[in-house]
Amino acid sequence: MVSLNDLGNRLRILRGLNDLTQRELAEAAGVSKSLLSKVETGQRRGTWDLAVAVSEALKVDPAVVLGIATDSRNATDRISACLPELRRIMAEYDCPPDLGRSIRPLEILAADVDKAGKLRLQSGYAALGLVLPSLLEELTVAVHTYSGSDRERAFGLLALAYRSADAVAHKLGHHDLSTVAIDRVRWAAEQSGDACMAATAAYVRAESFFIAGSVETGLRLLATAGERISRQTITDKRAAAVYGSLHARAAVLAAFGGKASAAHTHLEIADGMANLVGKEVKYFQTSFGPATMKVHEVAVAVELSDPDEALRRSRGWSPPDELPAEKASHHYIDLARAHVWRNEFDQALSCLQLARLRAPQHTRSHPGAREVVTAVTRRSRRPSDAARGFALWLGVAP
Repeated sequence: MVSLNDLGNRLRILRGLNDLTQRELAEAAGVSKSLLSKVETGQRRGTWDLAVAVSEALKVDPAVVLGIATDSRNATDRISACLPELRRIMAEYDCPPDLGRSIRPLEILAADVDKAGKLRLQSGYAALGLVLPSLLEELTVAVHTYSGSDRERAFGLLALAYRSADAVAHKLGHHDLSTVAIDRVRWAAEQSGDACMAATAAYVRAESFFIAGSVETGLRLLATAGERISRQTITDKRAAAVYGSLHARAAVLAAFGGKASAAHTHLEIADGMANLVGKEVKYFQTSFGPATMKVHEVAVAVELSDPDEALRRSRGWSPPDELPAEKASHHYIDLARAHVWRNEFDQALSCLQLARLRAPQHTRSHPGAREVVTAVTRRSRRPSDAARGFALWLGVAP
């Protein structure tokens, strides 16, 4: 387990490396200078919330703040260690365990779910694996304890926590556990009483159709979910963002299936929703807006095997800081794939390096990164030291 007792030392070192005063870092992280000072000097124990806030302020992987080496097998081992507990808890979804204590108020549980969501969006899977098991267990008890609107809210929180569990399982390639987690997302979302939450569950579930290759089924699922909230998009920005996300995912899925016309139609609808939303927003732990649309435009071109279009769409644009690290990393991996198809190996490797900087754990687990490095090392007459080093980091034989 990672100890928070040494968080103060790590904060002081990271602050020094970034040439920030305590006041500057406190303001950037949205915490009080007094709290930061007490943690750094050992007068107060660090918290998970503080670690996540500082990681966001410094634009680093949460695992760095928590003292987990993101560029080593140690990080993967830490993530894997939580899988047996996640399997057990998801098997007991309708049989709440005895916690041996009372559950915490919904407001506190909601804050912890939000924290887990931030870790997922930042690709902090190792840190996420540490907080998820106990959180899922407590939420499982909560949905069987509360009644009325509180019970519906607890189910919504549980759906989001299951989504984080899916991310951990999916990134490690445990697709059987990922499938179970996605089904639990759907189950909990349906009982949340929130149509947008249920639509988001369909968005999450659609990822499984990429793996299964069931494009038509996935598109029908997304279309049905969109129809249920389409009327709300005119007056509800939250619904517009979810509706846009559904069409953005449908665009990539259609492109994955070689359906170019359908893919571009879905892109147009999603782009209209992004214009309506106006800026990058996050609802139900899903980012959507103009930056997200740029990522999906490039992804569609890549899935349609059109590297020239992918690079044209991305020319002069870089993922902004507010875009989740996971999405930014995915974008750079897509660009790397486009460069490989054009035999631009140095540019491909440079894109992978950018992906690694933004989200090392996501990059290391992404099959596209392996695809690119394999192509670069095997098709180059003399693979560079950088290419060989990246292959070693990914565990790919050069």
